[in-house]
Amino acid sequence: MSDDSGGYPGAPPGWYADPAGGPGQRWWDGYSWTEATALPAVPPPPPASHPASVSSPGLPPPPPAYGAPAPPAYGVSQPPAYGASPPPAYGAPPPPAYGASQPWLPVARNARDLVAVELQISRLARFAIAFPALVTLVDVITWVTFASQWRNFGHQFHVALIAAQNHQPAPSLTPPDSFGGLSTILGLFAIAAVVVECVWQFRAASAARAMGLPAKRSPGWGVGFWFIPVVNLWMPYQAIRDCLAHDDPKRAVVLRYWLLYVGMGISAALTIIGLMVSTPVGEVFALGAGLCALGVLATAPRVVQSIAVAHRAAVNP
Repeated sequence: MSDDSGGYPGAPPGWYADPAGGPGQRWWDGYSWTEATALPAVPPPPPASHPASVSSPGLPPPPPAYGAPAPPAYGVSQPPAYGASPPPAYGAPPPPAYGASQPWLPVARNARDLVAVELQISRLARFAIAFPALVTLVDVITWVTFASQWRNFGHQFHVALIAAQNHQPAPSLTPPDSFGGLSTILGLFAIAAVVVECVWQFRAASAARAMGLPAKRSPGWGVGFWFIPVVNLWMPYQAIRDCLAHDDPKRAVVLRYWLLYVGMGISAALTIIGLMVSTPVGEVFALGAGLCALGVLATAPRVVQSIAVAHRAAVNP
């Protein structure tokens, strides 16, 4: 038995009857329904009946009217009428209803392998995705503990700013170093955590694409957006969210994690600025950053776990 589906998870790309109930056809790209539609042409009027068709029983049927298509020979299948859905390739399931999830579709040949590769790193990724929150929590506690150093640094910055405005030599700035030599060690761990998280996200997105889940971004771009300013406030969230089906309730966990993550980063930056200006102001922002960090610590591992469970269930129904 041959497989003509071309490696697609469902029916091959083509025009199919609009599952949304429209009068025409909608384009199926092999993974999901698109917005492209085609309306059917108005059929020509039927040819006039031949007089002999109602008289002289037993005579051969009259020839078709001029311009009318000849009937197919006996035993030859007639092509489907315009607007009818062509049958899917042999062995391929029909496309799902427009906008419906596809848990019943068989996965691509390599989906199980991609999910297996993803699961190899999922356990480590649960810690890696939460590590920035752990570092932020330790940071804000340390910053508040050494608030006087940050207030002194704020004074140095103010003096340097006035000197620059008056075209005078600016004094050197000495930022606080609360961790001492531990800063280098924490930096190395942070880099390792970022690498693990990016590898996990790429593997999870690749597995989701192989299973036919629609995604706004490719796996590579989903990782690359982390390092592009401004767009990294939203695009990475879309890439992680699209690792789950659009009707998966665990998408709410991804959104909650992302809002806490962005809030944590903004609050941490405002904590430093606040401590340089006024210790009580910095402590207020530090409280917000700490609460957001605790929220990320609670939700980030659940994001990895939810995606791993969904992918394992999809390839092993």
